[in-house]
Amino acid sequence: MARYYIWFVVVVAGLAGAIRLLLPRHFAQLQLQWLQKSKSAPSKARMRALLFMAVGLLFGTLYFVPWGRQAAVVGIIFSFLSAAEVFFQAQYPTLDALIFQSRLLGILYLGLAAGSYLTLSHI
Repeated sequence: MARYYIWFVVVVAGLAGAIRLLLPRHFAQLQLQWLQKSKSAPSKARMRALLFMAVGLLFGTLYFVPWGRQAAVVGIIFSFLSAAEVFFQAQYPTLDALIFQSRLLGILYLGLAAGSYLTLSHI
């Protein structure tokens, strides 16, 4: 079961990273439109970031019991990376900052996908 989860992270993080690196301006414009849609959007984004972190810790500990350390670490890193993305987009909602974040997170997501792929040989 851990192999399926790791493959899920490889595919999802790989796609997320590729989109952010190939289309950083377009992705940033979409995020900016969403953040400017309502006054409560940034506070909702911050709450979502806290939820991602809490769920990541919860499921990371749950993954550890049946699947071992590799799946737990990948799950926690994936959740924290998603939480950091949502939090920092709400903190710095300008087009230039969002483009920079898009590129940086694209690299980090691709790194997570590559690292997760490498952990498959240890499971």
